[in-house]
Amino acid sequence: MSKSSAPSQATLADPEVLQAKSSPTRDDDLWFDDGTLIVVAQNVEFRVYRNHLAERFEVFRDMLSFPQPTPSDSTDDLPCPAIHVTDSARDWRNVLRLLFHPEEQGLFVKRSDPSFDVVSACVRLGHKYQMTAVYQQAMAYLKYHFTADLLICKSRRNWVPPGFTLAHAIGVVNLARLTGEHTLLPIALMVCCWKEADIVEGFTYDDGEQEKLAHDDLGLCFAAKARLLKVTILAYFTTYTPPPPGSCELKDGDACRRALQGLADIAAREVQRATLPNPIVVLNYALTGSGPRLCNGCSTAVKSRQLERQRQNWKQLPSVLGIDVPGW
Repeated sequence: MSKSSAPSQATLADPEVLQAKSSPTRDDDLWFDDGTLIVVAQNVEFRVYRNHLAERFEVFRDMLSFPQPTPSDSTDDLPCPAIHVTDSARDWRNVLRLLFHPEEQGLFVKRSDPSFDVVSACVRLGHKYQMTAVYQQAMAYLKYHFTADLLICKSRRNWVPPGFTLAHAIGVVNLARLTGEHTLLPIALMVCCWKEADIVEGFTYDDGEQEKLAHDDLGLCFAAKARLLKVTILAYFTTYTPPPPGSCELKDGDACRRALQGLADIAAREVQRATLPNPIVVLNYALTGSGPRLCNGCSTAVKSRQLERQRQNWKQLPSVLGIDVPGW
């Protein structure tokens, strides 16, 4: 995990300053009466265990190593030391649940569909506070679903994880920009390009906060959508040109030529209906038995052409999107 991010915004709070602010709200789910540390985020208090937190948040270790006032030294409203953070209460709630609720621990191992809220919280706080284990698990989950591996991509039925919507690709783009994990960008940006005008609005979390693309990425999507559509159309129409000489196993190749024309007509109709420009799509008409039938030789040639076109489109996907992804 990168250590080059800006210093984390976390400070030990002065009890008098905290009391001068509007009354905070306790999070009932994450308030342990015997807790030894209070985390305050967006005026929401989480009372947890100091040592448990210090073990997992690297940047808090030195801070929490200094002598702290005992509960008897504190006011009734501040029964133990407090740390004031600048992050959202939503993110802290999701991460602290992973740390302190047994049923939530090992989330990325036990469950196949963690929500975007949980994954993004783990990435943001894990990256900011050098919480390595949580960050690495969440990032590995994103890298599997927003993969740089064509074979993995083809093995899945959906372009986003089970617990995500297409709109959450906007958040994935922002996480990639935050962390420098640029291999997430091609798939995430392509999915963003499937959005209509509502891409400008982004999406809204349960607490009312909006997640939007940065202006540069928004402009990138507008420009890339036309290029994606062009490459997608090319993928459809170049697939069903006549196969190389010698491929057809029939004495009279007219039947396969007519079948290829029929498949080209089907592809044309598919392109007209297409609303999601996706140059990675595989056209399976000649391979599944539906539509016009080809002989084995022509079918093999078409399949080979499909796969080669797919590999080419996958390789050039970053450039089509207008981004640079080293090692893609």
